[in-house]
Amino acid sequence: MFPERLVRALLTIALLGWSGHAWAQTSSADSTARQTDPKVGFLTSYRYHLNAFRVVSSEDDFVWDTDFGGDIDLFDLEHVRGNLLVNYEGIIGEQIRAIDPNQGNYTVTLSAWWRNLVDTAEVGAVFHHVSRHLSDRDKDFAIAWNMLGVQYASLLSYRDFDIDLTSRAMMTMRRSFVDYLGEFGASATAYRQVHPRASLLLGGEVTLVPVDGSEFGRERQLGGRIEIGARFPGLAGSGEVFLARERRIDQDPFDLRPTTFTMLGFRFLSH
Repeated sequence: MFPERLVRALLTIALLGWSGHAWAQTSSADSTARQTDPKVGFLTSYRYHLNAFRVVSSEDDFVWDTDFGGDIDLFDLEHVRGNLLVNYEGIIGEQIRAIDPNQGNYTVTLSAWWRNLVDTAEVGAVFHHVSRHLSDRDKDFAIAWNMLGVQYASLLSYRDFDIDLTSRAMMTMRRSFVDYLGEFGASATAYRQVHPRASLLLGGEVTLVPVDGSEFGRERQLGGRIEIGARFPGLAGSGEVFLARERRIDQDPFDLRPTTFTMLGFRFLSH
Protein backbone atom coordinates (compact mmCIF):
# COMPACT_ATOMS: atom_id res chain seq x y z
CA MET A 1 0.00 0.00 0.00
CA PHE A 2 2.85 2.38 0.68
CA PRO A 3 4.05 2.68 -2.95
CA GLU A 4 0.46 3.24 -4.13
CA ARG A 5 -0.10 5.97 -1.56
CA LEU A 6 3.24 7.55 -2.43
CA VAL A 7 2.37 7.59 -6.13
CA ARG A 8 -1.02 9.15 -5.50
CA ALA A 9 0.43 11.79 -3.17
CA LEU A 10 3.24 12.86 -5.52
CA LEU A 11 0.99 12.93 -8.58
CA THR A 12 -1.55 15.03 -6.71
CA ILE A 13 1.11 17.48 -5.51
CA ALA A 14 2.63 17.73 -8.99
CA LEU A 15 -0.68 18.29 -10.77
CA LEU A 16 -2.01 20.82 -8.28
CA GLY A 17 1.18 22.81 -7.82
CA TRP A 18 1.34 24.10 -11.38
CA SER A 19 2.62 27.63 -10.70
CA GLY A 20 6.40 27.20 -11.18
CA HIS A 21 9.05 24.70 -12.33
CA ALA A 22 11.35 22.02 -10.98
CA TRP A 23 14.59 23.88 -11.47
CA ALA A 24 12.25 26.76 -12.03
CA GLN A 25 14.73 29.58 -12.37
CA THR A 26 15.98 28.52 -15.78
CA SER A 27 15.58 25.41 -17.85
CA SER A 28 12.90 22.92 -18.71
CA ALA A 29 15.56 20.20 -18.73
CA ASP A 30 15.60 17.38 -16.18
CA SER A 31 17.74 18.15 -13.15
CA THR A 32 18.08 14.57 -11.92
CA ALA A 33 20.27 11.83 -13.33
CA ARG A 34 17.68 9.13 -13.93
CA GLN A 35 18.05 5.62 -12.59
CA THR A 36 20.29 3.19 -14.46
CA ASP A 37 20.84 -0.55 -14.23
CA PRO A 38 23.99 -1.72 -12.40
CA LYS A 39 26.87 -2.13 -14.82
CA VAL A 40 30.28 -2.26 -13.14
CA GLY A 41 32.90 -0.21 -14.99
CA PHE A 42 33.94 3.22 -16.31
CA LEU A 43 31.66 5.44 -18.46
CA THR A 44 28.88 2.88 -18.20
CA SER A 45 25.78 4.85 -19.26
CA TYR A 46 24.92 7.96 -21.26
CA ARG A 47 21.67 9.81 -21.98
CA TYR A 48 21.10 12.82 -24.25
CA HIS A 49 18.15 15.19 -24.72
CA LEU A 50 17.18 17.98 -27.09
CA ASN A 51 14.12 20.07 -26.16
CA ALA A 52 12.37 23.03 -27.76
CA PHE A 53 9.04 24.69 -27.17
CA ARG A 54 7.07 27.66 -28.43
CA VAL A 55 5.75 29.98 -25.73
CA VAL A 56 2.21 31.31 -26.00
CA SER A 57 2.40 34.72 -24.30
CA SER A 58 2.57 38.43 -25.03
CA GLU A 59 6.25 38.74 -23.98
CA ASP A 60 8.55 39.54 -26.91
CA ASP A 61 11.69 38.53 -24.96
CA PHE A 62 10.50 34.94 -24.37
CA VAL A 63 9.18 33.33 -27.54
CA TRP A 64 11.20 30.10 -27.80
CA ASP A 65 12.98 28.05 -25.15
CA THR A 66 15.54 25.47 -26.28
CA ASP A 67 17.91 23.30 -24.31
CA PHE A 68 20.17 20.37 -24.93
CA GLY A 69 22.51 18.30 -22.83
CA GLY A 70 22.94 14.94 -21.21
CA ASP A 71 24.20 12.99 -18.28
CA ILE A 72 26.78 10.25 -18.07
CA ASP A 73 27.64 7.68 -15.40
CA LEU A 74 31.35 8.28 -14.91
CA PHE A 75 31.76 5.07 -12.92
CA ASP A 76 29.57 2.28 -11.59
CA LEU A 77 30.45 0.04 -8.64
CA GLU A 78 27.07 -1.76 -8.71
CA HIS A 79 25.77 -0.28 -5.47
CA VAL A 80 27.26 3.21 -6.06
CA ARG A 81 27.56 5.27 -9.23
CA GLY A 82 28.94 8.71 -10.02
CA ASN A 83 27.16 10.95 -12.53
CA LEU A 84 27.87 14.17 -14.44
CA LEU A 85 24.92 16.14 -15.90
CA VAL A 86 25.46 19.14 -18.22
CA ASN A 87 22.82 21.30 -19.88
CA TYR A 88 22.71 24.47 -21.99
CA GLU A 89 19.52 26.50 -22.39
CA GLY A 90 18.97 29.21 -24.99
CA ILE A 91 16.03 31.58 -24.63
CA ILE A 92 14.96 33.28 -27.86
CA GLY A 93 12.80 36.37 -28.26
CA GLU A 94 12.03 38.84 -31.02
CA GLN A 95 12.94 42.22 -29.50
CA ILE A 96 15.94 43.13 -31.65
CA ARG A 97 15.36 40.80 -34.62
CA ALA A 98 13.02 38.01 -35.67
CA ILE A 99 15.25 35.40 -34.02
CA ASP A 100 16.84 37.10 -31.02
CA PRO A 101 18.76 34.86 -28.57
CA ASN A 102 18.82 36.85 -25.34
CA GLN A 103 19.82 34.35 -22.65
CA GLY A 104 22.28 31.49 -22.37
CA ASN A 105 22.05 29.44 -19.19
CA TYR A 106 24.47 26.70 -18.11
CA THR A 107 23.82 23.89 -15.64
CA VAL A 108 26.42 21.46 -14.26
CA THR A 109 25.45 18.82 -11.71
CA LEU A 110 27.77 16.28 -10.05
CA SER A 111 26.15 13.48 -8.08
CA ALA A 112 26.87 10.17 -6.36
CA TRP A 113 24.01 7.66 -6.18
CA TRP A 114 23.40 4.71 -3.87
CA ARG A 115 21.16 1.89 -5.05
CA ASN A 116 18.71 -0.23 -3.03
CA LEU A 117 18.85 1.88 0.12
CA VAL A 118 15.06 2.36 -0.13
CA ASP A 119 13.45 -0.57 -1.98
CA THR A 120 14.47 -0.22 -5.65
CA ALA A 121 14.97 3.54 -5.51
CA GLU A 122 18.22 5.50 -5.68
CA VAL A 123 19.36 8.19 -3.26
CA GLY A 124 21.97 10.71 -4.37
CA ALA A 125 24.25 13.37 -2.92
CA VAL A 126 24.46 16.27 -5.37
CA PHE A 127 26.39 19.45 -6.18
CA HIS A 128 24.36 21.71 -8.50
CA HIS A 129 25.66 24.82 -10.30
CA VAL A 130 23.74 27.25 -12.55
CA SER A 131 25.08 30.36 -14.29
CA ARG A 132 22.99 32.75 -16.38
CA HIS A 133 24.28 34.93 -19.21
CA LEU A 134 22.80 37.54 -21.52
CA SER A 135 23.23 37.53 -25.30
CA ASP A 136 23.70 40.83 -27.18
CA ARG A 137 23.05 42.71 -23.92
CA ASP A 138 25.35 44.41 -21.43
CA LYS A 139 26.06 42.65 -18.13
CA ASP A 140 29.30 43.07 -16.18
CA PHE A 141 28.45 40.94 -13.13
CA ALA A 142 27.73 37.26 -12.46
CA ILE A 143 24.31 35.67 -12.02
CA ALA A 144 24.97 32.23 -10.57
CA TRP A 145 24.41 29.91 -7.63
CA ASN A 146 25.79 26.67 -6.17
CA MET A 147 23.69 24.19 -4.19
CA LEU A 148 24.41 21.05 -2.18
CA GLY A 149 21.81 18.50 -1.18
CA VAL A 150 20.16 15.15 -1.73
CA GLN A 151 17.95 13.72 -4.46
CA TYR A 152 15.68 10.68 -4.69
CA ALA A 153 14.70 8.82 -7.86
CA SER A 154 12.38 5.86 -8.29
CA LEU A 155 10.67 3.99 -11.13
CA LEU A 156 7.28 2.49 -10.27
CA SER A 157 4.41 0.75 -12.02
CA TYR A 158 0.89 1.76 -11.04
CA ARG A 159 -1.95 0.04 -12.84
CA ASP A 160 -1.15 0.62 -16.55
CA PHE A 161 1.30 3.48 -15.94
CA ASP A 162 5.09 3.47 -15.71
CA ILE A 163 5.98 6.35 -13.39
CA ASP A 164 9.26 8.20 -12.92
CA LEU A 165 9.37 9.94 -9.53
CA THR A 166 12.03 12.34 -8.28
CA SER A 167 12.39 14.61 -5.28
CA ARG A 168 15.16 16.84 -3.94
CA ALA A 169 16.22 19.00 -1.02
CA MET A 170 18.96 21.55 -1.76
CA MET A 171 20.65 24.30 0.22
CA THR A 172 22.48 27.23 -1.39
CA MET A 173 26.18 27.38 -0.58
CA ARG A 174 27.09 30.39 -2.71
CA ARG A 175 25.09 32.84 -4.80
CA SER A 176 25.51 35.96 -6.91
CA PHE A 177 22.62 38.33 -7.82
CA VAL A 178 20.00 35.83 -6.62
CA ASP A 179 18.25 35.52 -3.26
CA TYR A 180 17.76 31.74 -3.23
CA LEU A 181 18.45 30.01 0.10
CA GLY A 182 17.65 26.57 -1.24
CA GLU A 183 15.23 24.52 -3.27
CA PHE A 184 12.81 21.72 -2.45
CA GLY A 185 10.57 19.90 -4.85
CA ALA A 186 9.20 16.79 -6.53
CA SER A 187 8.25 15.68 -10.01
CA ALA A 188 6.29 12.82 -11.53
CA THR A 189 6.17 11.65 -15.14
CA ALA A 190 3.80 8.84 -16.10
CA TYR A 191 3.62 6.88 -19.37
CA ARG A 192 0.87 4.56 -20.54
CA GLN A 193 1.19 2.61 -23.76
CA VAL A 194 -1.82 3.13 -26.00
CA HIS A 195 -0.30 1.68 -29.18
CA PRO A 196 2.86 -0.34 -29.95
CA ARG A 197 4.35 2.88 -31.35
CA ALA A 198 2.86 5.49 -29.00
CA SER A 199 2.40 6.18 -25.30
CA LEU A 200 0.38 8.75 -23.40
CA LEU A 201 2.51 11.18 -21.35
CA LEU A 202 1.36 12.93 -18.15
CA GLY A 203 3.73 15.01 -16.05
CA GLY A 204 3.84 17.50 -13.23
CA GLU A 205 6.32 19.30 -10.98
CA VAL A 206 6.20 21.38 -7.83
CA THR A 207 8.96 23.56 -6.35
CA LEU A 208 9.47 25.60 -3.21
CA VAL A 209 12.33 28.14 -3.22
CA PRO A 210 13.02 29.86 0.13
CA VAL A 211 14.64 33.28 -0.32
CA ASP A 212 16.57 35.89 1.64
CA GLY A 213 13.95 38.60 2.04
CA SER A 214 16.53 41.26 2.90
CA GLU A 215 17.93 41.24 -0.66
CA PHE A 216 14.93 41.91 -2.92
CA GLY A 217 12.12 42.18 -0.37
CA ARG A 218 10.09 39.22 -1.58
CA GLU A 219 8.76 36.06 0.04
CA ARG A 220 9.47 32.42 -0.77
CA GLN A 221 8.61 31.30 -4.27
CA LEU A 222 6.24 28.40 -4.91
CA GLY A 223 5.69 26.94 -8.33
CA GLY A 224 5.06 23.95 -10.60
CA ARG A 225 4.05 22.69 -14.01
CA ILE A 226 1.58 20.30 -15.65
CA GLU A 227 2.04 18.58 -18.99
CA ILE A 228 0.25 16.22 -21.35
CA GLY A 229 1.67 14.71 -24.50
CA ALA A 230 2.69 11.59 -26.40
CA ARG A 231 5.88 9.57 -26.71
CA PHE A 232 6.93 7.80 -29.92
CA PRO A 233 9.73 5.24 -29.45
CA GLY A 234 12.41 4.73 -32.09
CA LEU A 235 15.39 2.45 -32.57
CA ALA A 236 17.99 4.64 -30.81
CA GLY A 237 15.73 6.98 -28.84
CA SER A 238 12.29 8.46 -28.42
CA GLY A 239 10.46 11.55 -29.58
CA GLU A 240 7.88 13.41 -27.52
CA VAL A 241 5.38 16.17 -28.26
CA PHE A 242 3.66 17.96 -25.41
CA LEU A 243 1.37 20.76 -24.30
CA ALA A 244 2.16 22.31 -20.92
CA ARG A 245 1.25 25.11 -18.55
CA GLU A 246 4.00 26.65 -16.44
CA ARG A 247 4.65 29.61 -14.23
CA ARG A 248 8.42 29.95 -14.06
CA ILE A 249 10.27 31.63 -11.22
CA ASP A 250 12.62 34.36 -12.47
CA GLN A 251 12.41 33.64 -16.17
CA ASP A 252 13.89 37.12 -16.63
CA PRO A 253 16.84 37.60 -14.23
CA PHE A 254 15.93 41.30 -13.78
CA ASP A 255 12.18 40.84 -13.30
CA LEU A 256 11.20 39.35 -9.93
CA ARG A 257 7.65 38.55 -11.01
CA PRO A 258 6.98 34.91 -11.94
CA THR A 259 6.11 34.35 -15.60
CA THR A 260 3.07 32.26 -16.51
CA PHE A 261 2.74 30.77 -19.98
CA THR A 262 1.40 27.93 -22.09
CA MET A 263 3.82 26.09 -24.35
CA LEU A 264 3.79 23.59 -27.18
CA GLY A 265 6.99 21.69 -27.80
CA PHE A 266 8.95 18.56 -28.63
CA ARG A 267 11.81 16.50 -27.21
CA PHE A 268 14.28 14.00 -28.57
CA LEU A 269 15.62 11.57 -25.96
CA SER A 270 18.22 8.85 -26.23
CA HIS A 271 17.53 5.44 -24.72
